Amino acid sequence: MSDSYKLSKLDTYYAPPEGKFAANREYLDGLPLDEDPEVFGLHPNANMIYENNVVAAFMNSVLIIQPRIAAAAGGKTPEEMAREMAQSFTKILPKNINEEIAHPDVFKLDENDKPLSLGTFCHQEVERMNILLSVMRKSLIMLDQAIEGTVVMSLDLETMYNNFLDGKVPTGWVKWAYPSLKPLNSWMEDLIERVVFMRNWVEKGPPSAYWIPGFFFPQGFKTAALQMHARANLLEIDKLIFKTNILPGFVDSITEPPATGCILYGLFIQGFKWDPKRR
Repeated sequence: MSDSYKLSKLDTYYAPPEGKFAANREYLDGLPLDEDPEVFGLHPNANMIYENNVVAAFMNSVLIIQPRIAAAAGGKTPEEMAREMAQSFTKILPKNINEEIAHPDVFKLDENDKPLSLGTFCHQEVERMNILLSVMRKSLIMLDQAIEGTVVMSLDLETMYNNFLDGKVPTGWVKWAYPSLKPLNSWMEDLIERVVFMRNWVEKGPPSAYWIPGFFFPQGFKTAALQMHARANLLEIDKLIFKTNILPGFVDSITEPPATGCILYGLFIQGFKWDPKRR
């Protein structure tokens, strides 16, 4: 209730003294049009993210209203480009992962005939990946036929068509996919790598090291790893925490899983670098 109370570290924002309505209006009219991030308890760097988002939204609006003109002589029309992309993606799209030919160690049961936590997690990841692959395969075929004119171009297919021309991952795929900020071509390459990793896990058995960013739900993997350790050592999972040790070398040099815990790779550090000698 104090008139000297500041609403933030900035001098501009405070509770105005008790007075007439006009005085309060005058105070409000004098506030900056662009608020400082500290007003909301944020670090000043938050402004950079905000500005990036504003520019990205602006660029997206420009792309949406850009006219789709026919190509000049010798060039390709937008329809030809989108159809070529649909056909090329259909050719490189991996087949669904078949759990019926799984390695015996992947979905084996424990001494109480209960599935191992990592096996359950693997099944859930494969299930999500197969749904995504099926959705992609069906929509690619439908888009190819819609551009050809043999089926009706629905709103979803038109959105997918525009996404292809803009180099974006179709919104119909994003709904079933893992979180990713990659553009379309890089996203497809990343998808193939993820399918290869999961297929090797299913067909060749649990890997020596796990590609943690390659999962739909990395948090689920961490929980499964804790459950495996808790059951093996008769411990309460709520009392377990992860301890991270940076190993020397790279993932290619790892041939055996550790006796305790698990080896993860694929994480990134930002704003500094790692010194492998001094660790």
